[in-house]
Amino acid sequence: MQMTPAAEPQMSREDFLMIRDFIHEKCGIYFAENKTYLVKNRLVKRMAELGIKNFRDYFYHVKYDTSLKEFTALLNLITTNETSFFRNEPQLLSFSNEVLPLLVEQKGKIRSKQLRIWSAGCSTGEEPYTLSMIIHEKLKDLKDWSVEIIANDISEQVLQAARRGEYSGITLRNVSPEALNRFFTKSGDVYRVNPSVKSLVNFSHMNLNDPRRTSINSNVDVIFCRNVMIYFSDDVKRQLTRNFYNALAPGGYFYIGHSETLHGISKAFKLVYFKNALVYHREVTGPAGSAGATSTIGSYRSGSSIGTAAGGVSTGAARALDLLAKIKPADTVK
Repeated sequence: MQMTPAAEPQMSREDFLMIRDFIHEKCGIYFAENKTYLVKNRLVKRMAELGIKNFRDYFYHVKYDTSLKEFTALLNLITTNETSFFRNEPQLLSFSNEVLPLLVEQKGKIRSKQLRIWSAGCSTGEEPYTLSMIIHEKLKDLKDWSVEIIANDISEQVLQAARRGEYSGITLRNVSPEALNRFFTKSGDVYRVNPSVKSLVNFSHMNLNDPRRTSINSNVDVIFCRNVMIYFSDDVKRQLTRNFYNALAPGGYFYIGHSETLHGISKAFKLVYFKNALVYHREVTGPAGSAGATSTIGSYRSGSSIGTAAGGVSTGAARALDLLAKIKPADTVK
């Protein structure tokens, strides 16, 4: 049933705050009051489908649905899952050409061939599959490695799509013809991700606002959580960032959206200035656990474009703030 504008239920401030605070409590996503119209518009059609005539009744319908089916539907309505393969190429170039070789070099020193990567908020799978393709391309002796890409999302609906691994249209716009031929199998207008790419990725459901779940992951070498924390309140961002820091192995790297920053959220990480992107880094402490000791991974090298915020780069934080100021504002819910 399609509601006419005159018949649409009106969302009072009390209605909005009740629904907003419930969402924030459950998953950390936070909407300022100027997003009332957005929330209303995204719920009206769903309420019409359910035959619910006011927002208070819809709130109780979600709250007391023990199956969580309606809560999942609500999350799908209020979150934006726009993504694509090889999104934000500079960050991926820094991972492919700078971070990954450094990690391989470091692991060679300790005779380890284990690599763990976490794609937090993986949506429909484009990011973890992209990372798998990069690893297939860069690790020539991949068969000798144990590689795991942990990919999770709060939405079961997008996880189902990710596991299918079938794509078409604009999400493939950044994939080269060579990569399409190597990593996909075409069937009509659909491109299916090949089993070799899928084999490195492990999809699972996770609410990032649940510390018990996020604490499961440990000894992770690289975390990607890009354009996800923009939806969270600062308190949730701080807790989640602490969880990510603890999940990272010493010397590990943390990618957030190219226009995001941890300024005012966390001082635990150091910024690494790569040629293509700024990346957060968990330093390796010295023998006595001194916070000032750093690892060889990402440390400044004379004549190199790589350096940590703690040393080697004379402008330090000023340079980081200058670079961030030149980047366009973060994506927001529309």
